[in-house]
Amino acid sequence: MAESKRFGPYKGSDANGGRPIYVYKKKVGSKWVTTSKNKARADYESKTGKKLSKNTDVDHKDNNKNNDGKGNLRALSHSKNVAKENKRRVGKKENDK
Repeated sequence: MAESKRFGPYKGSDANGGRPIYVYKKKVGSKWVTTSKNKARADYESKTGKKLSKNTDVDHKDNNKNNDGKGNLRALSHSKNVAKENKRRVGKKENDK
């Protein structure tokens, strides 16, 4: 079995909205391979034991990106997650008027 180490969480890049990530280092032969994964996604997969497909997002039910509790995370298709976020933003703009 290959040796694997997890580091983080670290602050993500501007490209991912600054969301926390874990960095994984795995020894393959004589080299170390480095990958990263969104913290919420990694936490969801770890807590449920389910590996998510690439077109599936992890949604925070309460919209609090810092709340990665098992009861607050759910798998949602990317299109449904984007629609939920757009609906939330429209409601927020209307309340600011």
